[in-house]
Amino acid sequence: MRTCVECGVEFDPRSKAKRLAGGLATNCVDCSEETVVRYAGVSAGEGKQGSVQVLKFKNGADREAYLAFWKNNSGLYKGKSCQMGMLSKTPGIKFETVATFKGNENHKGKA
Repeated sequence: MRTCVECGVEFDPRSKAKRLAGGLATNCVDCSEETVVRYAGVSAGEGKQGSVQVLKFKNGADREAYLAFWKNNSGLYKGKSCQMGMLSKTPGIKFETVATFKGNENHKGKA
């Protein structure tokens, strides 16, 4: 348990509500105000070697909408069932690619 430096209330910094609220570790959920939109890391299925991209969004709503789209269309949490019949349309969201981490593109020794 910690004591909030703003209002003096005790809070659990490891609680789900605090993790969702973000902000400083010394502020309780009510005093936390996260103004920075978190980056999102998504994988791309490009052949046998997948890559990971880090994306930057303008606001949290755009980030959540894109992640919901990506999870549905990539088949995340689908198990052995196919997601092809339930694909959603690409949302009209603008984002910026911050970084791309690629696998070994020359994985078979070809030039």
